[in-house]
Amino acid sequence: MADTTDALTAMVARGLIEDISQKLNESLEIQKKLLKLESKTGEIRQTKLIDDLGISPNTLKVWNEQGLTPINRGGSVFYLLEDLHKFYY
Repeated sequence: MADTTDALTAMVARGLIEDISQKLNESLEIQKKLLKLESKTGEIRQTKLIDDLGISPNTLKVWNEQGLTPINRGGSVFYLLEDLHKFYY
């Protein structure tokens, strides 16, 4: 019984480590892309952010629900690059 429990524990731990590793790699890739973005105003238009990061509008919606704050101005939506960096650290 102990061998079965140890094997199961090892499988679960391995799966968790793989999940965490994948999430960290995804976060690192987004950070790399964010570092390449430049803006004189320190902000980026929502459509450009989606295109440059290769994310879906649904992903951005989830980020908003998790605390990323959009700026609405003149019918357009922007994000501060500083906020994006903080959100992903």
